Amino acid sequence: MDIEQFIATGIGRRTTDGRCSASKQSLFAVSRSLESLAEQLAAGGDRFALIALFEDASYFEHERARYTRLAAAAAGTVIVGFAGAGSEHPLPAGIHPLDVPADDPLAEEWSVLVLAPAVTAGLVATDLRSVVAARSLERGRLFSPEVSCEASWAIEQAERVLAGADPELVTTVVELGRAAGDRRPHRGEEILREELETGWWRTLTIAADLEDSERRALTDALTGAHHRRFLDGYLDRVGGRAPQLAVVLFDLDGFGALTDRFGHSVGETALRAFTDTVRRHVRGTDLLVRYDTDQWLLLLPCTPLAAVEERTAAILGAWGATRLPEPAHEHHPAASAGVGVVPADALDVTALDAAAEAAKATGGGTWSRIPASL
Repeated sequence: MDIEQFIATGIGRRTTDGRCSASKQSLFAVSRSLESLAEQLAAGGDRFALIALFEDASYFEHERARYTRLAAAAAGTVIVGFAGAGSEHPLPAGIHPLDVPADDPLAEEWSVLVLAPAVTAGLVATDLRSVVAARSLERGRLFSPEVSCEASWAIEQAERVLAGADPELVTTVVELGRAAGDRRPHRGEEILREELETGWWRTLTIAADLEDSERRALTDALTGAHHRRFLDGYLDRVGGRAPQLAVVLFDLDGFGALTDRFGHSVGETALRAFTDTVRRHVRGTDLLVRYDTDQWLLLLPCTPLAAVEERTAAILGAWGATRLPEPAHEHHPAASAGVGVVPADALDVTALDAAAEAAKATGGGTWSRIPASL
């Protein structure tokens, strides 16, 4: 297949070059562009290899039909791995399974590599295990990506990813990359690489700007926590598809008296300090929402109740040991909390608030569970 045919298709111009953190939405665009590149090679009868690491087998199901077609190509070598799923997940005929144990560093990656004598390109992205404000939890996940069209880079990444694979399979893949690296690129290939990388950079830059604007719109300006608009949108999109969600509603004890005595500037300092206290005790994937003036809602996906209560106790204890700057340095801060584990589509903030009030009624600085029936 002529390289100029690739240029005419404009493939790759919707992807990113990954020189900053990227959202899952951006990675989808990169991956699909690379898969389209492989499809063009398959359609032209060119030899190619496609390596794809999916963080979860469920993501592969959305692309099953595409990978089935690619695996059917006579000159194609398609390799698919699932983090933590090993080779047990059923794959279409012709696809080589890649075993990725849950404790393997590859389990933290989202990677797609294409190697062929005509062109090499790929994406390697590591999950940062952090979430920023976005319209959904998945969209807000961040990855550290690297993308390149250089044959030497693609070969290096392929050898790294396939370190534990069948040696004959590794040789087949690497030879395809070397065929591209050993061939002197003509002007058409140089143009293709330039267009690919320019398109990746442009898309990443635009996506980053849009996501940053969206993030600011969904973030409380005073504390940096998410605000209720984010929570409402997140719950609407997750609905019944989400697993059990652990939730904690924190309510500062005596906040009104604090601001009445020392003023609003001290109150704002306390609000920021409490937000920082919570952040020091949670994971990057946990979501902190400023729900009301002196209330925060903490969402901890896939966390058992005992672990949530342990985390809550640590946060309340750390807040109780906090000392605010003068003139409130002798003030002893405290907070109460309502705790529970519920389906995401059945989150009852009123019940959590009632549980927090019950804890406050005992003297504050502690927590109370919502009724088990909720």
